[in-house]
Amino acid sequence: MRQNIKAYKSVNIESSILSADPHQIIVMMFDGALESVVIAKGAIERKELALKSTALTKAVNILTALKNALDPEAAPAIAENFGFLYDYCITKLNDASISLDIAALDEVHGLLKPLRDAWREMPEQSKQEGLSLLDQKNAKASASA
Repeated sequence: MRQNIKAYKSVNIESSILSADPHQIIVMMFDGALESVVIAKGAIERKELALKSTALTKAVNILTALKNALDPEAAPAIAENFGFLYDYCITKLNDASISLDIAALDEVHGLLKPLRDAWREMPEQSKQEGLSLLDQKNAKASASA
């Protein structure tokens, strides 16, 4: 039964990603990172170290992807600051994995949640402006290729 639920969840997530715009994908990534941190915390409390490792690896991978998605050409200072924040969170997660430090997980969760909430609550006009800029950038890249 657990495998069936896992398979359904995987297909559901894949379907959501395929139909999502870049803004929605970023929100989903933050959701995934936050969920993974919560799972890791519970796993540490229950001494389920394999689950802790899996959850923290997923969170680190998501944060790495978010960092790699930053566009320093569009906003150098913002990209640099978020890059530092993601690196800090990754370091805290790696440290927490070794030391089983729940406080570090709480700190990372506390840093990521407001970012996810801000993305989730972004006004529609701002989303459309961002998508328009992304379309323009992609058009320029296609034209020069």
